[in-house]
Amino acid sequence: MVDYLENFRSMAKKAACIADNPAAEIVELLGGRLPSRWGRMPLLSRAMIVETGAVLKSHGLMKNGTRLCDNGMTVGLVGATRFGSMQTDLAFKKSMTLGPGLASPALFGYTLPNTPLAEAAVIFGLTGPVYAIYHDGDNLHERARLEAESLLDAFANLDWVLACVFDHYPGEDEPENIFVNLTVSSR
Repeated sequence: MVDYLENFRSMAKKAACIADNPAAEIVELLGGRLPSRWGRMPLLSRAMIVETGAVLKSHGLMKNGTRLCDNGMTVGLVGATRFGSMQTDLAFKKSMTLGPGLASPALFGYTLPNTPLAEAAVIFGLTGPVYAIYHDGDNLHERARLEAESLLDAFANLDWVLACVFDHYPGEDEPENIFVNLTVSSR
């Protein structure tokens, strides 16, 4: 059995998991085909999708190609972030310097921090609350976990909430880094 989560979290394999043509096991994880928007997606959205699929599969919550809502499950996704969509925002701004008519419409749709979460929600059928929260504190994991617990307390119909930390650190002085880490919160 392929350990999707281990493969994705390995820095050496992360780039291959979110490449334009990812490895066969990643395509399998995503239901046997890449999402139609894969080629336009920023790397953070791709990483969110792969990590979400890996976590759902490793916890036995889904089989390849199944959407959770099709199995009668209501699952939310909340993500804590420091930078949100800043990397995509900067790329969009750069595309605007070529002229207002040349700004990238493919990038514009990804200039909201909720978008990577929403992409994962659509692909995996997460129909509970899905949103991003900015947090400047030290422990993003704890902030996301507490938010997930509050959602479980507030909505009796939620089966689970995925709590995540996600960021795409710009690479000016250091190498660019994409970070996505999800956990499953349940009652």
